[in-house]
Amino acid sequence: MLNKKTLANRILVGAGVFILMIGMVLLNVYLPNYKSNPNSLKVVSGRSINAAIISVLSWLAVIEMRRAIGRERIPDSFSWILWMYAIGLGVTYSMFGFMGVIFLSLLVFVAAAITALAENRGDSLIYVAFMLVYPGLFMSALLYLNRCASTFPIAEGNPLLQYLEYDIWQYFGERQGSQLLPYNAISLALVFAVSSFTDVFAFFVGSLFGKRKLCEHISPKKTVEGALGGLLGGAIGSLVVFLLFDYFKIFGEHFGLTYSGLGLSSAAVALTYVTVGIFGSAMTQVGDLLASMVKRYCGIKDYSRILGEHGGIMDRFDGIMVNAVFVSFVFMFII
Repeated sequence: MLNKKTLANRILVGAGVFILMIGMVLLNVYLPNYKSNPNSLKVVSGRSINAAIISVLSWLAVIEMRRAIGRERIPDSFSWILWMYAIGLGVTYSMFGFMGVIFLSLLVFVAAAITALAENRGDSLIYVAFMLVYPGLFMSALLYLNRCASTFPIAEGNPLLQYLEYDIWQYFGERQGSQLLPYNAISLALVFAVSSFTDVFAFFVGSLFGKRKLCEHISPKKTVEGALGGLLGGAIGSLVVFLLFDYFKIFGEHFGLTYSGLGLSSAAVALTYVTVGIFGSAMTQVGDLLASMVKRYCGIKDYSRILGEHGGIMDRFDGIMVNAVFVSFVFMFII
């Protein structure tokens, strides 16, 4: 049973994280870089601010994972490599896009391999390789979604031309010109809403109706009923995003997937949202279980105490970043 002080801390931190998520979505909505002047280049935009936020979160996540694995498994001789990787994730992405993150990961792996050969620590190399993917590349999926865009062809005279984004992240990175429609607000909203609704519904449904254990050896409190409730929550969360962005269009025509030029009906888009929500919810729960498995293996309760009773960044973003990988796949290859 949580005491009043602990409960108040959880509510306060949880509300703060939720406000941060909403703020990041609103930044992409209300602080875009519109193409007001073809010869101008605006540096500050919502996604540039969000990229800085996500970069800090990624840095903290890598540091937390390094702490969790411990110095016995990864000696201090590897520390400079991991610090370089943690700090370099956001910088590399801002300059070269997601492909830059891939090559940074390969470079760090080579540096770790050389260090492992010098010290005869093949086991440490395996742990470092694991960290490059989890949380490294997984958190980088949030960076991708933050600049998520569609290459749907835009003809001259189309009113959507004014919403194409040009800022320093694109200038130094992927210069795709006037073919970029900003879907970053929708993609981030989907990840945050689906993951949040999944957690809430899984908790309450599991607490009220949970009987059958889901993965008792990993997380004893999780139940099959709670997991099904989480899937329902994910679907509802995605419908909320659909209603805000596409049905009521409170942020404007250009932020929805039902724009007439895309040739999609409202029903088809709603079904797309719900499908993404259900699978995204499943990915969120897989991420939660994965984080629990790693913590159990490392013998820790929380990755850190930076968020008080909520634990660390990894404890709060474990499901979000796995869901982000799935949503990134959807927006990259399908939408």
